[in-house]
Amino acid sequence: MCRPFTSLKGGTSLKSGTSLKGCGSFNRGAFGWLVAGVFLFAVAVRWFVFLRWYRYLPIGEVNDNVYYHVTANLLADGHGFADPFEYKIFGELQPTAAHPPGYTLYLSIWSLLGLDSVSWHRLAGGVVSGTAVIPVGMLLRRLFNQRTAVIGMVAVALHPPLWMNDALILSESMYIPIAAWTLWFAHRVYDEPSWRRIIELTVVLSAGALTRSEPFMLFFLLLAPIILTHRCLDWRTRIARTSGAALIAMLALTPWVGRNLATFDEPTFLAIGPGYVLELGNCDETYSGRLLGYWSGDCDATDSRGALSFWSAEDRQSTWPDGDESVIGAAKLDKALGYIGDHLSEQPKVVAARVGRVLGLFRPLQTADFDVFFERRISSHVHIGLLSHYVVMIASIYGAVVMRRRTSLLPVAAVAGTSILTAAITFGITRYRLGADLVFAVLAAVALGALLDRFRPPSAPSTGHLESADTQPAPEGVSA
Repeated sequence: MCRPFTSLKGGTSLKSGTSLKGCGSFNRGAFGWLVAGVFLFAVAVRWFVFLRWYRYLPIGEVNDNVYYHVTANLLADGHGFADPFEYKIFGELQPTAAHPPGYTLYLSIWSLLGLDSVSWHRLAGGVVSGTAVIPVGMLLRRLFNQRTAVIGMVAVALHPPLWMNDALILSESMYIPIAAWTLWFAHRVYDEPSWRRIIELTVVLSAGALTRSEPFMLFFLLLAPIILTHRCLDWRTRIARTSGAALIAMLALTPWVGRNLATFDEPTFLAIGPGYVLELGNCDETYSGRLLGYWSGDCDATDSRGALSFWSAEDRQSTWPDGDESVIGAAKLDKALGYIGDHLSEQPKVVAARVGRVLGLFRPLQTADFDVFFERRISSHVHIGLLSHYVVMIASIYGAVVMRRRTSLLPVAAVAGTSILTAAITFGITRYRLGADLVFAVLAAVALGALLDRFRPPSAPSTGHLESADTQPAPEGVSA
């Protein structure tokens, strides 16, 4: 059986041809209880943050928090995916695709159960976000040992950037576990590129694309490369499995994309958001001065009071183009691309500022202030989170070195890179960094686990559990 280089959970290297089945000197059931305990701890942390600091925070008028909360309730009431602002302000039910449907659908399940208040939806964010500890624990136990797995799960439970969005009703809460499951299933494909494992990864990536737009890039940055470069597959099998994964992804995305193409005036696929987002990040105010690399409502030149005032009654007759939200989004996209084309020489400076902001390397204290003012985060959380970010980001460098000795870095590089690339294309707000935050926390746990292993190595797994690959059937399509 052809297997890439991997390792025992206890940290002992395995040669190609040795199965991981059954290795380890600890009880799998006991580890399952441990994972469940850390999950409950992660949820408790998030719920405590909500109850202590966000319980009485007004949801606001026109923001993403309102969008997800109201749209979920409209969906639960049988109105489909309807524009929450049109409904709240004008009482009209108009279709929307401002965001992909995943998080709205998740919250609508809570609403169907009668848990439809702002508080319940904030608590729902903590539950789904907390599930990220499960795949992280599974992954680190598989690649290293139980101690490293526990460190990783606790890091994900406590790292402030991974829970600061949960009480604000944002789709980032769902993307964190999706990113974690992506790492788990990607490493499974790397270890054994069977049809089953490729399908699992494809389904997870499709769920990510239906939750936030940017994970769609992982089809090209992770799924295709991990199959096309896998040394255990011949080229014919690589192409066949990549094509099959693409077909499965298209089938998974078709219901939502088909609905959008049939509903809106302009071609709309996952969301109409790109035009709105790109416009806010591309104007004179964000290309120089205090907002360099950030966003500004003043970038919306078609509305005298800024992009977010479109739903105000007095601005109903603004100079935005006539038509549904897809028409407006297309006009905004054209405007943003035109501005970018006219300022190509400034792109290196602006992109560097965006990436610097999202990584906390350019004007970090100003960006922290913006997080408090615009993102409505608690000031102490933001500054503790910034310090925690620096610690895990620095530690992740050594963690990446350690992980490279055991497995491919492609999954962690792709997930983190997608977050950074998103900021480079749009603007540098810290919640766009969520995928990288998860990766940094995982790699920091690997670094700490490796240091602890030097002083007190974990107990070696019993060799009696190892099985030769010669006794195991090779997976379909994998060369022996």
